[in-house]
Amino acid sequence: MVQRMLSIMMSVATGFRTMNKRPILGYISGRVQARRRGRCVLLVLLTACLLPVALRPPGAAAGIAEPLELRLEQAIERALRDNRSIRDARYAIGSSEHGLVAARQAFAVKVRPLSSINYSSSDEREIAVWQVGGSVSRTFETGVTVAVEPSIAKGDEGYDADVGFSITVPLLRGLGRDVVLDDVYANEFTVAAARRQLHRQRVDTVLETVAAVYGLIREEQLIDLYRQQIVELGQHLRLTAGKERIGLARSMDVYRVEIRIKETEDSLNLARERADSIADQLKAVLAVPLEQILTVRAPLSYSLITIDLDQAVDVALGRRVELRQGQADIAEAQRKAQVAYHNIMPELQLEAAYTRGDRIGDEDYLPAYDENLLSVSLSSSTDLARSTEQARWQQSRIAVNRRQLQYAGLTENIVREVRRVLNALEKSAERIALRRQQIAQATGKFRLAQVKFRHGEADNFDLMESQGQVQQARADLVSDEINYIINGYRLRAAIGTLLDDNGVE
Repeated sequence: MVQRMLSIMMSVATGFRTMNKRPILGYISGRVQARRRGRCVLLVLLTACLLPVALRPPGAAAGIAEPLELRLEQAIERALRDNRSIRDARYAIGSSEHGLVAARQAFAVKVRPLSSINYSSSDEREIAVWQVGGSVSRTFETGVTVAVEPSIAKGDEGYDADVGFSITVPLLRGLGRDVVLDDVYANEFTVAAARRQLHRQRVDTVLETVAAVYGLIREEQLIDLYRQQIVELGQHLRLTAGKERIGLARSMDVYRVEIRIKETEDSLNLARERADSIADQLKAVLAVPLEQILTVRAPLSYSLITIDLDQAVDVALGRRVELRQGQADIAEAQRKAQVAYHNIMPELQLEAAYTRGDRIGDEDYLPAYDENLLSVSLSSSTDLARSTEQARWQQSRIAVNRRQLQYAGLTENIVREVRRVLNALEKSAERIALRRQQIAQATGKFRLAQVKFRHGEADNFDLMESQGQVQQARADLVSDEINYIINGYRLRAAIGTLLDDNGVE
């Protein structure tokens, strides 16, 4: 960039010098001189503006941040903090908690001011009536509602002051904590389900982070392996070409090496593409901008996992949050069925009210409250057939059966998941041992073929074949070892021990 800017400025300056050598007419020489000075000033200003840009380090103009290097534990911590799905799950918990607060407010003391103004006019009389009062009421968790209603009203004949006391008791439908607190229980279930969903999302995020980190490390190791292989093949190509010139090798030997180099370069390009794709996935999990340069580190040491299938299944059935959520779904469906069965009963309410008041004349200032009014009413309004409520109760019973069926399927899925992960770990361990044996055998074959080729006892066909086998075995060993590490994390997630679930319930 700097060299390009300098070449441009030198070209402009050379143009100016060339203009000075050209013959100029005398009557326009003054104008040309002024124009030259203006161009020189413009050149100086342009140089002052563009030179700092040219000298700026790459990436500074685009605002690219410094490379981010994360260890595995740092990546997991960042994912659990910044992952968008986890943040959305936290918002869901907050929303459900506000819904629970709103449901509980139905049983708080309610203060409602009441006021009204009525005006009517006719040819014979004109009436203006106003009333000011309020209501203080509370509904208890048993369904009983108590209210106190003081009021003052003004009419044509003076003022009326009343203080009323009332109590409303549902006798059939709507009586009992299980029914009255239905909305509260439903919101408590929603809050608990949201917390379990957050825990499941945290586990999934950790697994995604671990898989992405180790997947990126696997591709980086393969890239290094392919690069080293290309260097070795290049050395062998120069050796083979030299032997061809002196007649100790054939052109076919050179072609074999060149073909193998191209195949290795293709494998290198594929590994780089996979590394870029995995890096983008990891950035999405960590909520990191895609332009961020990211490097990761993780331990590659591991120990073989030995756990019995029955023991792993017992741990999973006791610790998996999904099973607790399934049990909660069944309990909630059963509770809803009981509420639906209760709602089949007709509505029947008993209301008792007592009002103590007085009429205040114009000469009175304070009411004496010597007028008493007591009323008791029994009201009911319902459909005798109760067909809608019967249908809803049947639906709730079906919902219970569905939840139980889903729980049985969930249990089987968890058992299959544990079995599948344990089998994958066992097969990975067997493949790791097999890959090491293959590397040892292919290395011996490669060294033997290398000795024969150097002494002219054979061509490089066996050499290229054994070298490819060593390369493939090493690549497979890297993949199998990293897959074993990832499956170790998956096993912990399958049996419910990957993350602590304290505070979920």
